[in-house]
Parts: sequence; structure tokens; C-alpha cells
Amino acid sequence: MRICQKMSMQNRGFTMIEMLIVLFCVLLVLSFLPMLLDIHWLQTDKSRRFNQLEWQVFVQQLKREIRESTQLQSSGAVLYAYKPTGEKVSFEKYGTVIRRRVNNEGNETVLQAVSDVRYEVKEKGVRIHVLTLEGRQYTAFISTFFPIKVKQT
Repeated sequence: MRICQKMSMQNRGFTMIEMLIVLFCVLLVLSFLPMLLDIHWLQTDKSRRFNQLEWQVFVQQLKREIRESTQLQSSGAVLYAYKPTGEKVSFEKYGTVIRRRVNNEGNETVLQAVSDVRYEVKEKGVRIHVLTLEGRQYTAFISTFFPIKVKQT
């Protein structure tokens, strides 16, 4: 009789606690699986692509700077905006980005994935031509509310 009881105790199978421990171990191993497998090849390099929303934000920022300025100057690839406070704000191509600088200091990236940029300054505003790394051309005209001084280079 005792032999039958011992056999039945040994053949009961997994208990609930044992099942939870095994499940925890399996989930723990599965949670580290993405880190163990290098899956960078599944992701595309989106940092080198031109973003339409970023273009719109850039145009809005440039609008604000131009409309706050008293004088504009352009050397083709660089736009200078002179503020009433004496600050000189420049927008220039730096590598594959357009950066904003104040008094030739700082480095604020305002647009990425740019191949070429050209500024045409007129009394009534500024025309911007941007060529992306992908070969697309973007153009915008920012008008001023009043005629603005154009400093000749």
C-alpha cells in the first residue's frame, strides 16, 4: 500500500508554482531575444531622408526671422538677417544641413538632408531654393509686410 502511495506522489506532474516558474523563465529569455539578435538591417536609414514637415517648420522659422529683421543680406548660399537688437542671424549650409547662427556663434540645425541652398533677397521678401540629397527641388517665397533694406554684398 505504501508503495502505491509513493508512486502516486511521484507521478503527480507539475504543480502550479512549477508551471509559473517555467513560464517566467521562458518569458525572460524571450524578452532578451531582440537584444541578442542584431536587427538593424530591418530598419531603413530615415535620418538621411528629407522630411516634408521639417521643410514647413524651416519656412515658418525663416518667416519669423525675416519679418523681425530690419535689413537682409545674401551671398547666395548664406542669408543674413539683421535684427533691431543688433543681432546678426545667419542661415547657412553646413555639410548636409542648414544651420542657424546668431552673431556667428552657436549651431542650430534647422533643415537636414540638403544638397544645395540658394537665397534671392528682394525688397519685398526672400526666395529660397533648396535641393535635397534625393534630387528634389523645394522653393518658397517669404514676403515681408513692408519694404526691407537689402544690404549689397
